[in-house]
Amino acid sequence: LHLLSSHGTVFRLTCPYTSQQNGRAERILRTLNECVRTLLFHAYMPSRFWPDALATATLLLNLRPCRP
Repeated sequence: LHLLSSHGTVFRLTCPYTSQQNGRAERILRTLNECVRTLLFHAYMPSRFWPDALATATLLLNLRPCRP
């Protein structure tokens, strides 16, 4: 703990498997998973193309307009 505090890092524990503590990240992951499933389903592609669909979904998510 002294090493962390000497570098300006605050050590905090979170409960595992609680999406309430990291809601924004959980929403983005859920959006990515739904987009990947949709891409694969509509293209009639097998699940072995999941990494490629994930890369495409990430690109599409990053390109969409968003609020600042």
